[in-house]
Amino acid sequence: MEFITNLDQSIAAWNQAIQLPGWLDQGIRTATFFGNSSIIAVLISIVGLYLQRSKGWKVALVFVLGTSGACLTCESIKFLVKRPRPEISQMRTSIDKIPTSPSFPSGHSFSAAAIYPAIAFIIALPLKNLPLKILITALGIVLASLVGFSRIYLGFHFLSDVLVGLTGGFIFATVIAFLVKMPFILGQTSTPEHRNKI
Repeated sequence: MEFITNLDQSIAAWNQAIQLPGWLDQGIRTATFFGNSSIIAVLISIVGLYLQRSKGWKVALVFVLGTSGACLTCESIKFLVKRPRPEISQMRTSIDKIPTSPSFPSGHSFSAAAIYPAIAFIIALPLKNLPLKILITALGIVLASLVGFSRIYLGFHFLSDVLVGLTGGFIFATVIAFLVKMPFILGQTSTPEHRNKI
């Protein structure tokens, strides 16, 4: 634990010394909003409704329960661990925008890593073009990772908060992807021919 704490503090101190160009700084600040709880809640609702209409209620249910479960799991861990945030002096924000919830794990990172790769996988699943499937899935992972990086850059979380958040979210996304791919969820019979098509 002492090693992790020292590493977290070292990264936080190193981060304070970074001065990025204005456009890049703003881009990173924008990326963090993709993990905002309000945006995540709206996305879960909209994507859930879309999936219910386009792919059936089973796929929609797996997505909504999986992503909502990720958010609830993260919040539960936060209030069990109750790790303090980095010092205000380490944050790149105005005094009225300082987050007050516990730091571990990063909620933005956790929810983003659950929802964006899951959406990307569901979009990519029916595609026949393998490079395109990989590209879309990778984009979901990259977006989630950018959200995680933004939390460290802004000084709102320690490195370990973000790494655990991303890991937890990716686990939920993987489970969602696994369940969505099941013939029972897709409403198809599990046959060798079907398995080869997927």
